[in-house]
Order: sequence, then C-alpha cells, then structure tokens
Amino acid sequence: MIVTSLGRKIVIVLAALAVAIVGMYIIWRWMQMTDGEMPHGIHGVPEETRSVTLFFVSNQADRLLPETREIAVEDGIEKQVGAVISELIGGPGEKDRVSAIPAGAEVLQVFWVEESRMIYLDMNRSFVSNHPGGSTAEYYTIGMIARTICTNFPQAQKLQLLVEGYPVETLAGHYAVDKPIDILRWR
Repeated sequence: MIVTSLGRKIVIVLAALAVAIVGMYIIWRWMQMTDGEMPHGIHGVPEETRSVTLFFVSNQADRLLPETREIAVEDGIEKQVGAVISELIGGPGEKDRVSAIPAGAEVLQVFWVEESRMIYLDMNRSFVSNHPGGSTAEYYTIGMIARTICTNFPQAQKLQLLVEGYPVETLAGHYAVDKPIDILRWR
C-alpha cells in the first residue's frame, strides 16, 4: 500500500509539472509574438468588408471595364474613398484590363464636403510627373477615378483632383482638371 500511495504521488507531481511546463511555454510564445501576429494555425476574425466596383481600361483602350472587389470597411467617407482609390491604384486583377494610373501614384488625403457633395482627392507628385501623356491615357486616368467614385459613392457629384494639396491645370496637357469635375456627367 505504501508503494501504491507513493506511485500515485509521483504520477500527480509529474502531471502537475507537465501542465506547468506547457503553461510556461504557451506564455513564453504569447510574449514572443509581435503585434497582430497570430499563432500558427489560428486565424483572426476578418474585418467587415464591402463590395466595390473598380473601373479599368480594356486592353484595346476602347472602354472602361468593371471589376468587383471586397475591401475592408473604413469609418467615414474620406477613409472609404481613400481605400477604394488605393485599391484602384493597385491595378486590375483581370488580364483583359490595364490601369491608366501612373506608376508611383499614391493617395495623400481625401476630403469630403457635404454641402457641395464634392470629394477632394489629393494625390502625390507622381500622379502628374509619371503620367505617360497622350489624350487617351489622360482621359482614362480621369475616367477610371471618376467612374469608380461615382459608382461606389452615389452621394458624391463632384471631384476635385489635387496634387500635393494644390489643383493642377491638367494631368498631361489635354483635359482641364483645375476646376471640379462633374462625375455624373463625365464623358
């Protein structure tokens, strides 16, 4: 009986020791993770998403073609427009489409003015300096942005393109963009 009682105590101590070691390992791994990193095999809860329609130029450069994507929902129209245009800048996912957004272009800020129903889209300098030029490319650059905003944000009626906080006369010398664009009537 003494041996059996001693055997039980040893098993209980070994089991407690194993639980303590596993617990310490889990705590150590948890402390080693960087912000946002999930342990292997565990997936985070996805953010709320929204279906958006982006417009890209057909390979024949004869029309704009829609492409639907799911993007994370942001709070406020400014953040939503910024997310949608950033997705547009990322380029098409379909092989029969191309982008007319210049390489290196980035959204700096977006402003929404409720009273005038106008979106101010402030882009970096590359939006103009890297533009390939030509009336067709310029037309489609403006058209991709205008159609994408008009389709996804029906409350918007006007778009003012800015470069580093200031309006520019034109992107590549063919279409005036120094005044707001009526996106509901854009050709």
